[in-house]
Amino acid sequence: MRCASLVVLLCAACGGTPTPAKPAPAQPTAAERALATTIAGFVTGHLAFRPGLGIELGLHEYDGVVPDRAPAAIAAEVARLTTAQATFEAIDPTKLGHAAQVEREVVLAEIRKERFELEVRRRPSRDPFYYLRGFSLNPYIARDYAPAAQRAAAMLRACEAAPAYYRQAAAQLEPALPKAWLQVGVMMSGGTIDFVRGDAKQAFAALPDVALRGRLDACLDTLAGELTAFQGALKSRFPAATDDFRLGADTMIAMLRATEGLDLDIATLERVITADLERNRAAIVAAAKQIDPAATTAAVVAQVTSDKPSVEGVLDEATAQLAQLQRFVTAHELVSIPRPDPIEVRASPSFMRGNFAALGGVGPFESSPLASFYYIAPPDPAWPEAEQKAYLPSVPDLLFVSAHEVFPGHFVQGMHQRASGSRVLQMFETYTASEGWAHYVEEMLWEQGLGKGAPRIHIGQLKNALLRDVRFAVALGYHAGTLTVDDATRMFQELAFADPGNARQQAMRGTVDPMFLGYTLGKLIIMELRADWQRAHPGASIGAFHDELLSYGEAPLPMTRRMMLGAAAGPPLRGR
Repeated sequence: MRCASLVVLLCAACGGTPTPAKPAPAQPTAAERALATTIAGFVTGHLAFRPGLGIELGLHEYDGVVPDRAPAAIAAEVARLTTAQATFEAIDPTKLGHAAQVEREVVLAEIRKERFELEVRRRPSRDPFYYLRGFSLNPYIARDYAPAAQRAAAMLRACEAAPAYYRQAAAQLEPALPKAWLQVGVMMSGGTIDFVRGDAKQAFAALPDVALRGRLDACLDTLAGELTAFQGALKSRFPAATDDFRLGADTMIAMLRATEGLDLDIATLERVITADLERNRAAIVAAAKQIDPAATTAAVVAQVTSDKPSVEGVLDEATAQLAQLQRFVTAHELVSIPRPDPIEVRASPSFMRGNFAALGGVGPFESSPLASFYYIAPPDPAWPEAEQKAYLPSVPDLLFVSAHEVFPGHFVQGMHQRASGSRVLQMFETYTASEGWAHYVEEMLWEQGLGKGAPRIHIGQLKNALLRDVRFAVALGYHAGTLTVDDATRMFQELAFADPGNARQQAMRGTVDPMFLGYTLGKLIIMELRADWQRAHPGASIGAFHDELLSYGEAPLPMTRRMMLGAAAGPPLRGR
């Protein structure tokens, strides 16, 4: 048996398509130098409020720093963002070069997104998820970015400051919160408690500095108690819980405009998702008929889905798939591989097990070469055996999950950002650009011949597509309608062929994450952009399109469309 923690090296010198040499950049103009100075000041303030982001980026001067979420700190941050937005909007983009225009737009998108989260969604007052995702001890143990004693000392500083953070969270959250959000919060806080008592304590168990180890162990015990108290504060709110998790149609449209730069309406969104859902449903029916013309689609999908890796072998299967995907992408020159960055398959830490898979990308500003992690969450061993087996994806499903997260999805996207040389593109993202690319590559790989036309492989791709289609439909039903969690659960089961446990989990996620419609929405915008770009560049390769698209990082897709197509681009999805 191969070791599941095998590091897969993705190297441009080993079969990857080389990145074309770029001409030397022109010297910045006075306006561009002024913009760079303004951006630097903005970033300093942005990371001061979000030290966890700084640590994730590899800026270890933020090690040991815990966010301040007192009311005064939040009010000061809203004021800072408001002033920053006015400052960047006042900068004339016509005086900036191509790259500087992109950076200005990316910073403005980040500002608008954060203002929306703080002022409109009021997440510090209403969303336990805001706090549970806003601070973590995992960065100190996930990578050996510094000697163990240095990381342990930083983790101790963070651990000692963390109780105040969770007390702020409990005090800030309103008495009457959405029941679904409380349920997610209780689940996630339980995973965080397990992490603090388990992985976090074990990480430095062999530390030679006995005194430091003892202080850290004691602090982690105290922190576990504080987390338990925070979880108790969430549980105590259940009697007053509401079903008021909906944004409302107008707020949802405002969210897309503010956070993604998309000027759409509900009717267009409904038309777009209905068409894509029907397209993928027809395709999965056709694929099932290829396998067994006499059986129902559901029966064939169930048969294909039963081809699962074992609980013990799922990490090995994913590792093998990364090698397969690397060979396919490089052989077909689908996208350049600009850096020899390593990727490692790992089991997810306990607090990250709300999703089956995720990419833990290495920070772009790390001073030494470190691996990114392809995290896969094993089923809970406390579950019944049948439930554990149902939780695991089939081998064909997993192939496209691996493509989404790693090759050529988020991991390759991150490599292009790190190679860009732009700190702005390396730091900030938009949902539809990030998840849209990762979801787009699944269908693109099938179109380019991954699976050699085998219908069982196509069913794996289509199940992933249908899952994201149903997320889109559920997001609209929740936040611009009256869809219930039970209704959404049935939709995931009936339309996306999800098992009951995963269907419920997806339905719950949609109450917390209205932007989970961004997977399909972003994919469709990219597909439209590719078609328009290819018409404007007859004979150009699909790899050239992908490289140009990724050169804009995870910038708002409407801006990327304008940059790639010029003045006649028009808004995304204009013809849909």
